[in-house]
Amino acid sequence: MNLGFETCGNATLIVYDDGIPVLVTDPWIKGAQYFGSWVLPYRFTAQQLDAFSSTTHVWVSHGHPDHLNLDSLSTFRDKTLLVPRHHGGRILRDLHDAGYHAHELADDCWLQISPRVRILCFADWNQDAALLVALGEKCLIINLNDGSALGTRAKLLARVKPFKRRFVFKLFSYGTADMINFFTEDGQRIQPLQGESKPLGYAYTELLKDWGGTHTAPFSCHHVFGRTDSRWAADYETPLEAHGNCFKRQRGTFIPGYFSYDVAADRITETPMEELPRVFREPAEFGDNWSEPLEQEDVRSVRAYFQKFGHLRQKFQFVNVRVGGRDHCVDLGGPKDRGITFEAPRHSLMTAIQYEIFDDLLIGNFMKTVLHGGVRKLYPDFTPYVAKYGDNGRAFSVNELHNYFRTYQKASGLQGWLDHVRLDSSRKLRRKVLARFHSATPALYRIARQGYRRFIA
Repeated sequence: MNLGFETCGNATLIVYDDGIPVLVTDPWIKGAQYFGSWVLPYRFTAQQLDAFSSTTHVWVSHGHPDHLNLDSLSTFRDKTLLVPRHHGGRILRDLHDAGYHAHELADDCWLQISPRVRILCFADWNQDAALLVALGEKCLIINLNDGSALGTRAKLLARVKPFKRRFVFKLFSYGTADMINFFTEDGQRIQPLQGESKPLGYAYTELLKDWGGTHTAPFSCHHVFGRTDSRWAADYETPLEAHGNCFKRQRGTFIPGYFSYDVAADRITETPMEELPRVFREPAEFGDNWSEPLEQEDVRSVRAYFQKFGHLRQKFQFVNVRVGGRDHCVDLGGPKDRGITFEAPRHSLMTAIQYEIFDDLLIGNFMKTVLHGGVRKLYPDFTPYVAKYGDNGRAFSVNELHNYFRTYQKASGLQGWLDHVRLDSSRKLRRKVLARFHSATPALYRIARQGYRRFIA
């Protein structure tokens, strides 16, 4: 094609101008991620692999390894890497330190990357980002990837209006992109919900309605589990055919898989999706031995890691890590009996601690999690404060968190405040619905969660 784009991989777009690849987004093109727990299900074409090596620009939305992928970045050593202006600047700094040509994108500023392709980026307080890609004057890509354009939706919508063709992409799935490996205190698995409260087609329909989109497709959701100790989660993967279930065609066009779009011809061509062989690899291949205990220096590192998060000290009495069959309790001094136990193999745990990538361990779903003392979920008091605002945003103390949110609130204005209110209200409702059921049997607790999702849908 002369001017256009195609989808491939997990959350990857390849954009062409004058037949030349000028932009690749979030390239995960090889390797198993999240300590080997995630693998790609589909093969790249020879033409796509050629485009990766020929592109001029690469955009990285956020720090998760299915988006910012170290195994794949070697392909782009001589390219211009574009990153959002995230608070803390960790991605930019790490890329510079690794010798890459990285450039930070200011919010709400168009950047011309070729004669007919320009891009605009918005970072949000969840350490994610949205990207607009304009192909000429009539076609626009709205790439939300794993985010929700928190605090930035109104400004983005103002930029969307002039375009006739609007492709909107966002992660939808049955939940395997989050920690779902929960257990009761007596060791019973709390089974994840088998699918959403409503078919996913409704979510894609609402996505087009909310953004004035004309086309959408499954995106940022193409992964499967690949470790033997996360194999259990394969039962909860989202089949590709489930994405379009109950999509309302009067709202727009749903494309069921990978595709390319030719702007001049206004033509969509579906790309055959060739499945890769499914292999489950042993934890030992990634350095993990579930029997290996922590060393004394490891215990000190674990304690220092969790104690530096000021918010955790206000909300939890302890975080316990169970490694090699032994418990190591980190005293945080918060409300009595409120805590979390993480059971994980030593190598992955200590890698997550050393490199401050704890979210990678959560999302891998081989680590087991137990909630204590009325704690009902990891959001909003653990995961975002550790993985988003802390590890990535570099805000650990109460004062640093205050400055962190003030920075984003200043940039997002009223829209940001409204989004904060909406999310806070939803979380409070969830707590009330689930409070009475958390100490019940896993089956009853699961029914309560299902009822909550139906209520808010």
